[in-house]
Amino acid sequence: MTKIILKLLAFMPLATAFQSVTTKHPAPALLSSSLHVSASSFSKTTLFQTKEGRRNFLESVFTSAIASVTVASAAPAIAVDITSAPVEMKTFVDPKGLFALNIPKGFFAIRRTAKGDLPDEKTGKGRRGSSIFTAGDMGKAEVIAVERFPTFALLADEGITPVGDLSSFPSIGDPTAVANLIALRRDKDKKGQARTFLVPNSVSVSEDGLTLRFEMATEIDVQKPELLLEQTGVSELKRITLAKATLTSADGQMLAVFASALQQDFDGVDGVALKDAVDSFVATDQSKN
Repeated sequence: MTKIILKLLAFMPLATAFQSVTTKHPAPALLSSSLHVSASSFSKTTLFQTKEGRRNFLESVFTSAIASVTVASAAPAIAVDITSAPVEMKTFVDPKGLFALNIPKGFFAIRRTAKGDLPDEKTGKGRRGSSIFTAGDMGKAEVIAVERFPTFALLADEGITPVGDLSSFPSIGDPTAVANLIALRRDKDKKGQARTFLVPNSVSVSEDGLTLRFEMATEIDVQKPELLLEQTGVSELKRITLAKATLTSADGQMLAVFASALQQDFDGVDGVALKDAVDSFVATDQSKN
């Protein structure tokens, strides 16, 4: 019965497919592909501060790891205006040792620490959803966010019984369907007129099966496109989001980073900086802690 359900999922729209699967039907080869997801959302809290000694130690550990991940990245290049000055980057090291990444030097950085703001270890939910870190430039509407949640919750929240090995993306299911679930989990509480889709052929899995990459495009409704064209030179607005999810923490938790900007900014040096942020993202092994 499970195999029949999974074959049907491969040809069904995402929303319909997940409504059809209940906890009465275990799904070892869990997921199928679809494209439509909901619009993105972000949240804010108090600014993070860290003790200098611990930060220096963690930075020394993470800097080399970030460099190696960035060099090894196979993500597609972004075409930019080479006459523009590159964006200067800085390294953010999580004080709890969960992750590290590069972010533009001019971005604010927020690490959630207040009780209730952090996602629950068992459900991955909190007052701020699954978000544990946000950085960005609100003037340009550019945002980098890190989320953390239990891998089994990604499936259980959609009525899919988590069974078998969930330690790698291939064992969870079809990469495109997994990418859709990650996007849905992040954005399902967002209400509005925006329409978000996975970019075709953007989904990829690393050779070790522990990293999943994908890209999303969000079409933003414009009430007066003629006025927008007059003021900005474009008649439509689209938000591009680069995403990278990892299982390298080896503690049953999935960490995902999302970096987004409006299309016109993404196509320039800002897009290169956001790609650098996603490429550099490292989730550390917590299995021995």
